[in-house]
Amino acid sequence: MSSLKFIKLSAGGHMPSVGLGTFMLNGNIARETVDKALFLGYKHIDTALSYGNEVEIGEVIKDRENLGKVKRKDIFLTSKVPSVYLERKDLYRSIEQSLDNLKQKYVDLMLIHHPWGLVNRGDGTLRPVDSQGRLEFQQYDLVDSWRGMEDAKADGLVKAIGLSNFTMRQIEKIMSSCKSTPTNLQLECHAYLQQRNIKEFCNQRGITLTAYGPLGAPGRPSHHRSPDQVELLDDPVIEELAKNHNRTKGNILLRWLLQQGFTVVPKCKSEERLKENLNVFDFELSSSDMDKINTLDRNLKYFHFRQYKGHPDFSEEEEF
Repeated sequence: MSSLKFIKLSAGGHMPSVGLGTFMLNGNIARETVDKALFLGYKHIDTALSYGNEVEIGEVIKDRENLGKVKRKDIFLTSKVPSVYLERKDLYRSIEQSLDNLKQKYVDLMLIHHPWGLVNRGDGTLRPVDSQGRLEFQQYDLVDSWRGMEDAKADGLVKAIGLSNFTMRQIEKIMSSCKSTPTNLQLECHAYLQQRNIKEFCNQRGITLTAYGPLGAPGRPSHHRSPDQVELLDDPVIEELAKNHNRTKGNILLRWLLQQGFTVVPKCKSEERLKENLNVFDFELSSSDMDKINTLDRNLKYFHFRQYKGHPDFSEEEEF
Protein backbone atom coordinates (compact mmCIF):
# COMPACT_ATOMS: atom_id res chain seq x y z
CA MET A 1 0.00 0.00 0.00
CA SER A 2 2.96 2.33 0.54
CA SER A 3 3.39 2.53 -3.26
CA LEU A 4 0.36 4.84 -3.28
CA LYS A 5 2.39 7.53 -1.52
CA PHE A 6 3.98 8.64 -4.81
CA ILE A 7 2.92 8.89 -8.44
CA LYS A 8 5.51 8.46 -11.18
CA LEU A 9 5.61 11.37 -13.63
CA SER A 10 6.25 11.05 -17.35
CA ALA A 11 8.72 13.95 -17.12
CA GLY A 12 10.74 11.97 -14.57
CA GLY A 13 10.65 11.88 -10.80
CA HIS A 14 7.78 11.20 -8.46
CA MET A 15 4.97 13.34 -7.09
CA PRO A 16 3.75 12.82 -3.50
CA SER A 17 0.15 11.69 -3.78
CA VAL A 18 -1.16 13.76 -0.86
CA GLY A 19 -0.40 17.45 -0.94
CA LEU A 20 -1.58 20.56 0.86
CA GLY A 21 -3.91 22.78 -1.14
CA THR A 22 -3.41 26.44 -0.19
CA PHE A 23 -6.28 28.21 -1.97
CA MET A 24 -7.68 30.95 0.33
CA LEU A 25 -4.79 30.61 2.80
CA ASN A 26 -3.11 33.99 3.16
CA GLY A 27 -0.69 35.91 5.35
CA ASN A 28 0.13 34.41 8.72
CA ILE A 29 -2.47 31.68 8.25
CA ALA A 30 -0.60 30.50 5.15
CA ARG A 31 2.73 30.62 7.00
CA GLU A 32 1.44 28.74 10.03
CA THR A 33 -0.41 26.12 7.99
CA VAL A 34 2.48 25.34 5.66
CA ASP A 35 4.91 25.25 8.58
CA LYS A 36 2.66 22.78 10.44
CA ALA A 37 2.25 20.70 7.30
CA LEU A 38 6.00 20.41 6.73
CA PHE A 39 6.50 19.56 10.41
CA LEU A 40 3.92 16.77 10.11
CA GLY A 41 5.62 15.29 7.07
CA TYR A 42 3.90 16.82 4.05
CA LYS A 43 6.17 16.74 1.00
CA HIS A 44 3.86 18.37 -1.55
CA ILE A 45 2.63 21.98 -1.44
CA ASP A 46 0.20 23.26 -4.07
CA THR A 47 -0.04 27.01 -4.66
CA ALA A 48 -0.63 29.52 -7.48
CA LEU A 49 0.38 33.07 -8.31
CA SER A 50 -3.28 34.08 -8.03
CA TYR A 51 -3.56 32.65 -4.49
CA GLY A 52 -1.39 35.50 -3.23
CA ASN A 53 0.56 33.28 -0.83
CA GLU A 54 3.69 32.27 -2.74
CA VAL A 55 5.85 34.70 -0.74
CA GLU A 56 4.72 33.26 2.60
CA ILE A 57 5.16 29.68 1.40
CA GLY A 58 8.63 30.47 0.09
CA GLU A 59 9.63 32.04 3.40
CA VAL A 60 8.52 28.99 5.37
CA ILE A 61 10.41 26.58 3.12
CA LYS A 62 13.56 28.71 3.22
CA ASP A 63 13.37 29.05 7.01
CA ARG A 64 13.05 25.29 7.41
CA GLU A 65 15.88 24.72 4.94
CA ASN A 66 18.14 27.10 6.83
CA LEU A 67 17.36 25.30 10.09
CA GLY A 68 18.18 21.96 8.49
CA LYS A 69 14.62 20.70 8.98
CA VAL A 70 13.85 20.08 5.30
CA LYS A 71 15.80 19.67 2.09
CA ARG A 72 14.52 21.34 -1.05
CA LYS A 73 14.92 18.14 -3.06
CA ASP A 74 12.42 16.44 -0.73
CA ILE A 75 9.69 19.05 -1.26
CA PHE A 76 7.43 18.96 -4.31
CA LEU A 77 6.25 22.46 -5.20
CA THR A 78 3.39 23.07 -7.61
CA SER A 79 2.34 26.53 -8.79
CA LYS A 80 0.16 27.90 -11.57
CA VAL A 81 0.20 30.62 -14.22
CA PRO A 82 -2.88 32.91 -14.02
CA SER A 83 -5.25 33.67 -16.89
CA VAL A 84 -3.91 37.17 -17.55
CA TYR A 85 -0.46 35.82 -18.48
CA LEU A 86 -1.28 33.37 -21.27
CA GLU A 87 0.64 35.31 -23.92
CA ARG A 88 3.84 33.31 -24.45
CA LYS A 89 6.25 36.01 -23.29
CA ASP A 90 4.02 37.01 -20.36
CA LEU A 91 3.69 33.39 -19.29
CA TYR A 92 7.46 33.01 -19.03
CA ARG A 93 7.74 36.19 -16.95
CA SER A 94 4.90 34.96 -14.72
CA ILE A 95 6.88 31.82 -13.94
CA GLU A 96 9.92 33.94 -13.14
CA GLN A 97 7.75 36.00 -10.78
CA SER A 98 6.52 32.86 -9.02
CA LEU A 99 10.10 31.66 -8.57
CA ASP A 100 11.06 35.04 -7.14
CA ASN A 101 8.07 34.95 -4.76
CA LEU A 102 8.87 31.41 -3.66
CA LYS A 103 12.61 32.13 -3.39
CA GLN A 104 13.33 29.08 -5.52
CA LYS A 105 15.46 28.32 -8.56
CA TYR A 106 12.79 25.97 -9.90
CA VAL A 107 9.39 24.50 -9.15
CA ASP A 108 8.65 20.82 -9.57
CA LEU A 109 5.40 21.32 -11.47
CA MET A 110 3.97 24.40 -13.15
CA LEU A 111 0.41 24.39 -14.46
CA ILE A 112 -1.60 26.77 -16.61
CA HIS A 113 -4.33 27.57 -14.08
CA HIS A 114 -7.26 28.01 -16.49
CA PRO A 115 -7.69 28.09 -20.28
CA TRP A 116 -10.03 31.10 -20.02
CA GLY A 117 -7.81 34.06 -20.77
CA LEU A 118 -8.27 37.49 -19.23
CA VAL A 119 -7.01 40.90 -20.30
CA ASN A 120 -3.48 41.71 -19.16
CA ARG A 121 -3.60 45.38 -18.16
CA GLY A 122 0.14 45.45 -17.52
CA ASP A 123 -0.24 46.57 -13.91
CA GLY A 124 -0.31 43.20 -12.14
CA THR A 125 -4.12 42.95 -11.96
CA LEU A 126 -4.97 39.24 -11.93
CA ARG A 127 -8.78 39.56 -12.08
CA PRO A 128 -9.57 42.48 -14.40
CA VAL A 129 -13.23 43.51 -14.28
CA ASP A 130 -15.19 46.17 -16.12
CA SER A 131 -17.42 48.87 -14.61
CA GLN A 132 -20.23 46.30 -14.24
CA GLY A 133 -17.99 43.93 -12.27
CA ARG A 134 -17.70 41.45 -15.15
CA LEU A 135 -14.42 39.75 -15.95
CA GLU A 136 -12.63 41.17 -18.98
CA PHE A 137 -12.15 38.23 -21.33
CA GLN A 138 -9.37 37.78 -23.84
CA GLN A 139 -8.82 34.72 -26.00
CA TYR A 140 -5.24 33.51 -26.29
CA ASP A 141 -3.68 30.89 -28.53
CA LEU A 142 -3.43 28.05 -25.99
CA VAL A 143 -1.00 26.16 -28.21
CA ASP A 144 1.35 29.15 -28.08
CA SER A 145 0.79 29.39 -24.32
CA TRP A 146 1.89 25.77 -24.00
CA ARG A 147 5.02 26.54 -26.02
CA GLY A 148 5.81 29.15 -23.38
CA MET A 149 5.58 26.39 -20.77
CA GLU A 150 7.97 24.30 -22.88
CA ASP A 151 10.36 27.28 -23.00
CA ALA A 152 10.38 27.49 -19.21
CA LYS A 153 11.00 23.77 -18.85
CA ALA A 154 13.83 23.83 -21.40
CA ASP A 155 15.46 26.67 -19.45
CA GLY A 156 15.25 24.77 -16.15
CA LEU A 157 12.70 27.03 -14.44
CA VAL A 158 10.35 24.07 -13.98
CA LYS A 159 10.86 20.32 -13.90
CA ALA A 160 7.44 19.36 -15.22
CA ILE A 161 4.57 21.20 -16.88
CA GLY A 162 0.85 20.59 -16.93
CA LEU A 163 -2.64 22.04 -17.11
CA SER A 164 -5.56 22.78 -14.82
CA ASN A 165 -9.27 22.99 -15.71
CA PHE A 166 -8.64 22.17 -19.38
CA THR A 167 -11.07 20.07 -21.42
CA MET A 168 -10.19 16.98 -23.44
CA ARG A 169 -10.62 18.97 -26.65
CA GLN A 170 -8.18 21.64 -25.48
CA ILE A 171 -5.63 19.06 -24.32
CA GLU A 172 -5.88 17.19 -27.62
CA LYS A 173 -5.25 20.38 -29.57
CA ILE A 174 -2.11 21.10 -27.54
CA MET A 175 -0.84 17.54 -27.90
CA SER A 176 -1.39 17.50 -31.66
CA SER A 177 0.55 20.75 -32.14
CA CYS A 178 3.36 20.68 -29.58
CA LYS A 179 6.44 18.63 -28.76
CA SER A 180 5.59 17.60 -25.22
CA THR A 181 2.61 16.02 -23.48
CA PRO A 182 1.27 17.64 -20.30
CA THR A 183 2.64 15.75 -17.31
CA ASN A 184 -0.35 16.44 -15.09
CA LEU A 185 -3.93 17.69 -15.24
CA GLN A 186 -5.43 19.22 -12.12
CA LEU A 187 -9.22 19.29 -11.97
CA GLU A 188 -12.12 19.17 -9.55
CA CYS A 189 -12.81 15.53 -8.79
CA HIS A 190 -14.62 13.78 -5.95
CA ALA A 191 -17.28 11.13 -5.39
CA TYR A 192 -20.03 13.44 -6.67
CA LEU A 193 -17.97 14.48 -9.75
CA GLN A 194 -16.07 11.41 -10.87
CA GLN A 195 -14.75 12.69 -14.23
CA ARG A 196 -14.60 9.19 -15.74
CA ASN A 197 -14.25 10.23 -19.38
CA ILE A 198 -11.39 12.65 -18.86
CA LYS A 199 -9.75 10.19 -16.45
CA GLU A 200 -9.71 7.50 -19.14
CA PHE A 201 -8.53 10.06 -21.71
CA CYS A 202 -5.57 11.07 -19.52
CA ASN A 203 -4.70 7.52 -18.50
CA GLN A 204 -4.42 6.55 -22.16
CA ARG A 205 -2.00 9.43 -22.78
CA GLY A 206 0.21 9.09 -19.71
CA ILE A 207 -1.13 12.26 -18.07
CA THR A 208 -1.34 12.02 -14.29
CA LEU A 209 -4.34 13.49 -12.47
CA THR A 210 -4.58 15.69 -9.40
CA ALA A 211 -7.94 16.19 -7.70
CA TYR A 212 -8.73 19.51 -6.09
CA GLY A 213 -11.83 19.75 -3.91
CA PRO A 214 -11.50 16.00 -3.16
CA LEU A 215 -13.70 16.29 -0.07
CA GLY A 216 -16.37 18.31 -1.86
CA ALA A 217 -14.72 21.66 -1.08
CA PRO A 218 -16.53 22.36 2.22
CA GLY A 219 -14.57 25.61 2.59
CA ARG A 220 -15.27 26.95 -0.91
CA PRO A 221 -16.07 30.66 -1.40
CA SER A 222 -19.65 31.90 -1.17
CA HIS A 223 -19.95 32.59 -4.91
CA HIS A 224 -19.48 28.85 -5.50
CA ARG A 225 -22.34 27.96 -3.15
CA SER A 226 -26.06 27.58 -3.72
CA PRO A 227 -28.78 26.80 -1.13
CA ASP A 228 -29.93 23.61 -2.85
CA GLN A 229 -26.48 22.00 -3.14
CA VAL A 230 -25.95 18.71 -1.34
CA GLU A 231 -22.72 18.37 0.61
CA LEU A 232 -20.54 15.36 -0.10
CA LEU A 233 -19.41 14.96 3.51
CA ASP A 234 -23.06 14.47 4.52
CA ASP A 235 -23.55 11.47 2.23
CA PRO A 236 -24.84 8.41 4.16
CA VAL A 237 -22.79 5.96 2.06
CA ILE A 238 -19.57 7.75 2.98
CA GLU A 239 -20.67 7.89 6.61
CA GLU A 240 -21.37 4.15 6.63
CA LEU A 241 -17.98 3.30 5.10
CA ALA A 242 -16.22 5.56 7.60
CA LYS A 243 -17.86 3.68 10.47
CA ASN A 244 -17.04 0.30 8.93
CA HIS A 245 -13.35 1.19 8.64
CA ASN A 246 -13.17 3.22 11.86
CA ARG A 247 -11.95 6.16 9.79
CA THR A 248 -13.10 9.68 9.08
CA LYS A 249 -15.29 10.49 6.08
CA GLY A 250 -12.39 12.48 4.67
CA ASN A 251 -10.13 9.42 4.87
CA ILE A 252 -12.62 7.39 2.86
CA LEU A 253 -12.98 10.03 0.14
CA LEU A 254 -9.23 10.55 -0.23
CA ARG A 255 -8.49 6.84 -0.22
CA TRP A 256 -11.07 6.27 -2.97
CA LEU A 257 -9.19 8.72 -5.20
CA LEU A 258 -5.73 7.42 -4.30
CA GLN A 259 -6.69 3.87 -5.20
CA GLN A 260 -7.63 5.15 -8.67
CA GLY A 261 -4.18 6.69 -9.16
CA PHE A 262 -5.04 10.32 -8.38
CA THR A 263 -2.96 12.69 -6.35
CA VAL A 264 -5.03 14.88 -4.02
CA VAL A 265 -4.54 18.39 -2.64
CA PRO A 266 -7.16 18.96 0.07
CA LYS A 267 -7.11 22.37 1.70
CA CYS A 268 -7.18 22.62 5.48
CA LYS A 269 -5.81 24.77 8.28
CA SER A 270 -6.08 22.88 11.57
CA GLU A 271 -3.39 20.48 12.75
CA GLU A 272 -6.05 17.84 13.32
CA ARG A 273 -7.20 17.97 9.69
CA LEU A 274 -3.63 18.08 8.40
CA LYS A 275 -2.87 14.87 10.29
CA GLU A 276 -6.14 13.29 9.20
CA ASN A 277 -5.50 13.89 5.51
CA LEU A 278 -2.12 12.13 5.72
CA ASN A 279 -3.60 9.17 7.59
CA VAL A 280 -4.73 7.32 4.46
CA PHE A 281 -1.97 4.83 3.73
CA ASP A 282 -2.53 2.11 6.32
CA PHE A 283 -5.95 0.85 5.23
CA GLU A 284 -7.59 -0.17 1.97
CA LEU A 285 -11.04 0.06 0.46
CA SER A 286 -12.36 -3.23 -0.90
CA SER A 287 -13.69 -3.53 -4.44
CA SER A 288 -17.17 -3.55 -2.91
CA ASP A 289 -16.40 -0.31 -1.04
CA MET A 290 -15.10 1.26 -4.24
CA ASP A 291 -18.22 0.19 -6.13
CA LYS A 292 -20.47 1.78 -3.51
CA ILE A 293 -18.71 5.11 -3.93
CA ASN A 294 -18.70 4.76 -7.71
CA THR A 295 -22.52 4.79 -7.68
CA LEU A 296 -22.60 8.25 -6.05
CA ASP A 297 -21.62 10.23 -9.15
CA ARG A 298 -23.97 13.23 -9.71
CA ASN A 299 -21.80 15.22 -12.12
CA LEU A 300 -21.92 17.93 -9.44
CA LYS A 301 -19.38 20.72 -9.77
CA TYR A 302 -18.87 22.69 -6.58
CA PHE A 303 -16.59 25.04 -8.55
CA HIS A 304 -18.84 26.01 -11.46
CA PHE A 305 -16.80 28.98 -12.82
CA ARG A 306 -19.96 30.57 -14.23
CA GLN A 307 -18.26 33.95 -14.08
CA TYR A 308 -16.48 32.80 -17.26
CA LYS A 309 -19.73 32.07 -19.11
CA GLY A 310 -19.52 33.68 -22.54
CA HIS A 311 -15.76 33.21 -22.80
CA PRO A 312 -14.95 31.56 -26.16
CA ASP A 313 -12.85 28.89 -24.42
CA PHE A 314 -15.39 28.10 -21.69
CA SER A 315 -18.05 25.39 -21.80
CA GLU A 316 -20.26 24.25 -18.94
CA GLU A 317 -20.97 21.00 -20.78
CA GLU A 318 -17.42 19.76 -21.38
CA GLU A 319 -15.61 17.86 -18.64
CA PHE A 320 -12.71 19.53 -16.90
